[in-house]
Amino acid sequence: MYTYKTRVTFSRLDKTGKVPYHEILNYLQDCSTAQSQDLGIGVEYLHEKNKAWVLLAYKIQLFGELRLGDEIEVGTCPLDFGKVMATRQFFIKDKNGDFVAKAESVWSLIDICQRMPLRIRPEDVSKYMKDEAFESIGVSRKIKFSGAGESLGEIFVQGIDIDTNGHVNNANYLRMIYDYIPSNADYNQIEIVYHKEAVEGEKILCEKYSEADGMGVSLESAGGEIHTQIKFTKI
Repeated sequence: MYTYKTRVTFSRLDKTGKVPYHEILNYLQDCSTAQSQDLGIGVEYLHEKNKAWVLLAYKIQLFGELRLGDEIEVGTCPLDFGKVMATRQFFIKDKNGDFVAKAESVWSLIDICQRMPLRIRPEDVSKYMKDEAFESIGVSRKIKFSGAGESLGEIFVQGIDIDTNGHVNNANYLRMIYDYIPSNADYNQIEIVYHKEAVEGEKILCEKYSEADGMGVSLESAGGEIHTQIKFTKI
């Protein structure tokens, strides 16, 4: 288990004074990156070996709101390593030790030159200690929307959206659709499936799906390929 303590700062807040969904993901991403860096198997190490961990799916459950000055603990642990995929848990706790967020994610190790999955070998994961932070919440790599989609508009990928892996950062897909999420929706579960990487200069088409239990968004290329599917529900 890897954890660190911090406080909610002003730069994490949106116009309502809350920490928005994409900043929740940034907290989780920062935690796993810090763990890898501390273990000596972080971004630079992987790039030297032409490897990268790529996120395939997320399931996040929220149990409260984060506001300015809140003292929090962010944690992560690998749950399981398969032959080609790995599962990792995350959490955010408040100063009393209660869960503010739980998340489960699926990852693949890829060759960054060939953009192809690699078999996970012992040397890739030997420094990590598997653990379970909470009972599994059942992350899935499949999302299905019902009915026809409604166009929300177009987004052009900017340089600021791109991370060191050369494609849109995982949290930035949520940031891109921030203004499309109803301000009074109060969704507390987010499921995300990443299909195809989006790159700088690309045009992304946003399709909204009305679901009985929430709302879905599909981010697609001009050619109809799905980049990311996101489903918001209230549990």
